[in-house]
Amino acid sequence: MHKRHTKELGARWLTVRDAADRLSMRPDALRRALERRAHPADDGGTEASIDGMLARKFARNWRIRVDGPWALGG
Repeated sequence: MHKRHTKELGARWLTVRDAADRLSMRPDALRRALERRAHPADDGGTEASIDGMLARKFARNWRIRVDGPWALGG
């Protein structure tokens, strides 16, 4: 596993549905926004960023990393 993502294992990862609640968005709208912003990561994965939150695609599912100010919301 890439060193950067080993460190991120302690981070909190939300599903699209949970992250959409925090952003006051519908889950399908957030998923489409992530797909539009998707780009290849250095380690070959797929990443996107929205409102300062990093999202990564794990298999077919997006997971949104929550830290900093966003972590306080839930």
